[in-house]
Amino acid sequence: MLTIVLLLFGMIATANPGNEELLVLKKKAVYYEIKVKLESGQISIQEAQALWKKAVKQLNKEREVE
Repeated sequence: MLTIVLLLFGMIATANPGNEELLVLKKKAVYYEIKVKLESGQISIQEAQALWKKAVKQLNKEREVE
């Protein structure tokens, strides 16, 4: 399931090269990846929050570089 979601977001991202739209799609992909891990019990809520903060920080850095 996660692979399909990430693949779809990747396809949409390459079809829509707008910077803001791409950032939103990347955030959604990270969100759903973390959500799957959280719901399957692989990580705790605190770990999910830390992963989200780290991912958003990294995405914002990537946006600044572009």
